[in-house]
Amino acid sequence: MRRRGVGVWGTALGLVGLLSACASAEQGTAVAVEPTVGSSLPGSADPSVGGSPGEQPGVDVAAELSEMLPCEILSDEEVDDLGFDPESASFDDVGLSYACDYRPPGGGRPPMSIQLNWQRSVDQLDLTNYSVEEKSVGPLRALRIVSGADSQHCQVSVALSSEAHVSIFVHYGGTTEQACATAESVAAAVEPKLPRSSG
Repeated sequence: MRRRGVGVWGTALGLVGLLSACASAEQGTAVAVEPTVGSSLPGSADPSVGGSPGEQPGVDVAAELSEMLPCEILSDEEVDDLGFDPESASFDDVGLSYACDYRPPGGGRPPMSIQLNWQRSVDQLDLTNYSVEEKSVGPLRALRIVSGADSQHCQVSVALSSEAHVSIFVHYGGTTEQACATAESVAAAVEPKLPRSSG
């Protein structure tokens, strides 16, 4: 059975999200920007209400996502296959975070987090001072976000609708490429289970 306690690491992610939320957000299409040394990955949970044109009839993506529990998206077997310990699952809803945090077996690094946001699209993230690359996760548009060329951190944010997305965070993943490879693998496992719009 998964534990739902809020861990210290999960609280720290919430604080990162909260600090990022205080920055001014610009709405629009993400573009590649020069990274700033020492910057943190942008938090994905920041309240902002957007419209939802183009959603599939009868599908309220934001409402469906808000009903999901981040620690129940992946099965224990899937979490294990991705290299994380299902028993390390820690639910975090402190501040602006609504996430499930995982660690590898025995603890250590890299920690990984699955964060749900039904109030903001990927185009509403504040991506100032981050390097951003457009990606696809299955049929869904996604952004690969890093804070610098030598960063050990990576965020993959998957677009679900004009007002909802899911972000996967991997911290201290060795290198940028290793952290992003892990984040992309988790995103690929999560993608089939997510609601999405047709637009």
